[in-house]
Amino acid sequence: MTSLVKKAIEFLTKRKGGLIELSYQPKVFKETKEEKVYSLTRELINAQFQLCDEELTNRLWEEVANLNIDPERIINLMYKCDSNDDFAAMVDKDSQYLVSSFKMK
Repeated sequence: MTSLVKKAIEFLTKRKGGLIELSYQPKVFKETKEEKVYSLTRELINAQFQLCDEELTNRLWEEVANLNIDPERIINLMYKCDSNDDFAAMVDKDSQYLVSSFKMK
């Protein structure tokens, strides 16, 4: 067996929770949980309202649940943000929601 094949086997056997654990991941693909909230919101808007794709919408909501993101936070961004293409507007609405939800608790 060549060293390349051995490395490939080692790479593929490094599993964490059923997923492959990557030791190298370019910065481009790393997203913080906060950034993921905004990107998932945009993806949900596209899937649910523009594509009307029920399967994709369900998979995205499952991802929201798997990441333990408050679904009401996503819904707030989907319906109350004037422009979901404007990152600053999304951050502003999200901040207002987080402050108000913190005050309620």
